[in-house]
Amino acid sequence: MENQDQIQEILQGLLGSIGIEANCEFLSATKTIEIGTVDQALLIGKHGENLRALQHVFNMIRRRKFPESEFVTIDIAGYKAQRVEKVQQITKELASKVLETGEPQTLPTMNSFERRQAHMVVADMPELITESVGMDPHRTIVIKKRD
Repeated sequence: MENQDQIQEILQGLLGSIGIEANCEFLSATKTIEIGTVDQALLIGKHGENLRALQHVFNMIRRRKFPESEFVTIDIAGYKAQRVEKVQQITKELASKVLETGEPQTLPTMNSFERRQAHMVVADMPELITESVGMDPHRTIVIKKRD
């Protein structure tokens, strides 16, 4: 298992190879690396696509060097934390609407990480169920009353 310095060194090297200067801080409690950079919009990309790609490549490199390594999340300026909060808020609002009207509600298109967050919110509501529908990249969730 690699140590914190090795984790940060791998990410710094990856960012350096694409010409990005950044500070990286590893938060061991959550296994997250928080990146600080002036290029945050570029690294996050449209709907977080670049951030997901960076995280994927970073974890692939780590697993090559350290096969026993665990998955590490990368976040930039709290982007993922803010997205989780927003997805949870939208999910709760639409779940409330389903409870009021009985009509199924469809969440906006989301990536797999965000869909998981929505499923988890509704899992705490025994009178509702969720169903993933569609194909990536247009996959979404429908919230329904349980039969």
